[in-house]
Amino acid sequence: MAMNVFWKVMMIVCGIVAIHEHIIGTRTAVADFYSVGVVYGRTGNDIPDENSVVELCHKYCLKKVRILEGNPRLMNALIDQNIAVTIDIKNFRLPYMANNNGRDAYDWIQNNVMPFIGKVQIEQIVVGNEAIPGIFSRHVAPAIENIKNELLQQDLNILLTTAVSTSVLSATFPPSNAAFKDDTRQHMIDVIKAMEALYHKPVLMVNVFPYDYYAAGLIRQDFATFTADETIYRDGSNGYWNMLDALLDAFNHAVSKEGLGRLSLVVGGSGWPSDGNGNFTTPALAATYNQNFMKRLARVQGTPARLGYPVKGFVYALFNENMRLPGPPRHFGLFNTNKTPAYLFHAPGCKV
Repeated sequence: MAMNVFWKVMMIVCGIVAIHEHIIGTRTAVADFYSVGVVYGRTGNDIPDENSVVELCHKYCLKKVRILEGNPRLMNALIDQNIAVTIDIKNFRLPYMANNNGRDAYDWIQNNVMPFIGKVQIEQIVVGNEAIPGIFSRHVAPAIENIKNELLQQDLNILLTTAVSTSVLSATFPPSNAAFKDDTRQHMIDVIKAMEALYHKPVLMVNVFPYDYYAAGLIRQDFATFTADETIYRDGSNGYWNMLDALLDAFNHAVSKEGLGRLSLVVGGSGWPSDGNGNFTTPALAATYNQNFMKRLARVQGTPARLGYPVKGFVYALFNENMRLPGPPRHFGLFNTNKTPAYLFHAPGCKV
């Protein structure tokens, strides 16, 4: 009965857009941590310097970092540090990347990638963050084409993707009902096709935040925080014990319905704020979610609908950022800006 009520409620609100202001992964000695990374944002006036970031990543066994724009200072700090980096291209650059006969794409690769080849492990390039839907939507696919051409020209084996949120979906519950919205469908098809014919199968980066659904009163806390000890909801033959897997499979079903083949998903950012919204945002809840999210990624497993496609991802975010909107958006950091942990957490495979 509870399951049926849940799905009915979700069908009513199936078009929900996650309410958040978020910008929201080489082998190392930490063998089970390759699939886990952290998002390094800089929307604050007291963010630690790049060398401090590298020191923190080493201390807490964070072996992958996603940077939200090109950052030569950080790239220089990452030289020979055995930390894999994912680099975003800001949305406002996409119209330029998509045009000018690929000149801006060439310049971006020359400035942000080529100086560090053989020195820094550049794992992914993210062409726009939640640029679809919106005014930049039509520029994402052609920008990807131009960047792809530059990577092929330079014979570089770097993953290429874009990041989207659940706002591209017309429904998320049950996952098998998911589809792309009418105003995002063609853009998503074009983007996924543009990512083909590189050295890898297409990879789609998705930003998913179960916190938003819990804070809106739509799901149970144990389902939101990976603490349920049994299957909570079923969608056909697939059982779900956490919201993250349900949201990921919503994307999987939406892609499948377009006949686009099987691409892999990477969680571009997921986390839990430690303050800003009363009892929904306590340090204890943030620690529980992020600790369990890391464990989920470290198990290198697929989702109920895609068991053979292990999910990698990034915790959002490295630091609390005091220039984001007031409230929860300022409190997603694993660390305070004085480099102390915002709460106790333990990365899988790490001795700290």
